[in-house]
Amino acid sequence: MQKQETLSYEEQFADQGVGFSPYTLWSTGIVPAQTLLKVDSYSLACVPYQFSMRKAVLMGALSQDEIVFFQRYKGALAGLALSFQKAQDRTPIKVFCRCQLDTLGMWKGREGVGLFAFSWKPIPPDLVQILGDYHLSIERLRLQYDDLKGKSIQIGPEAAKKLGYNNYAVMTLDGVQHKLAVFSLGASQAEFLLPLKSPDLAEGASFSLSLAFIRYRFALKGRILKAERLPSGVQKVKAGLEFSPELVELVSEYFFSSRR
Repeated sequence: MQKQETLSYEEQFADQGVGFSPYTLWSTGIVPAQTLLKVDSYSLACVPYQFSMRKAVLMGALSQDEIVFFQRYKGALAGLALSFQKAQDRTPIKVFCRCQLDTLGMWKGREGVGLFAFSWKPIPPDLVQILGDYHLSIERLRLQYDDLKGKSIQIGPEAAKKLGYNNYAVMTLDGVQHKLAVFSLGASQAEFLLPLKSPDLAEGASFSLSLAFIRYRFALKGRILKAERLPSGVQKVKAGLEFSPELVELVSEYFFSSRR
């Protein structure tokens, strides 16, 4: 049964990549510090950057001279050791992957950071299962995003504690950052206050919102739905939020625990 399921995952999500954000690390349980790449007789500590059912990209601390040295192994087989452990798991899952080094180069704009691109030879069933489960969880969260539209949490001390919200939020608009105070938060909308000296916001303006929670910190995109100045001069804003797996997960867990 599991073999049939992994084969289905491999076909269904063949061309969909998984970028390793803090949420992805938490959701898959991968342990970055235990990722080890073996090329010939050399062992390199790396960090997962992006995986798919066919390929993988890893990051590693490498100098320009080391990049030149490892170019000789382009097209060679390599071994990749991975470790996965979710919070509920008593022991980690160890996965060993055979792969082929396709390309190697420096990350533009990131001095001392190299990128390794590989093809699986082939991808191990355990890794197919982990990536497939992750893709399914994202699809589930997209459905929950639609179900949660219109529902909001009034942010007070008790709600913030239950959500694990650190009361830190920053909006970036036209390249300028503005600290704000969120007083209502949902999977698809937020209401917040901006200080006296904040610029007047136009309806329809797009922005980026950075939120900090105990579990992880993340950024998502939003759009101004309504903005008005209160008698105190503070600006009150209602905004629509694009899909964010991190936020949907947290909001969904909050409402689920509230029903118990």
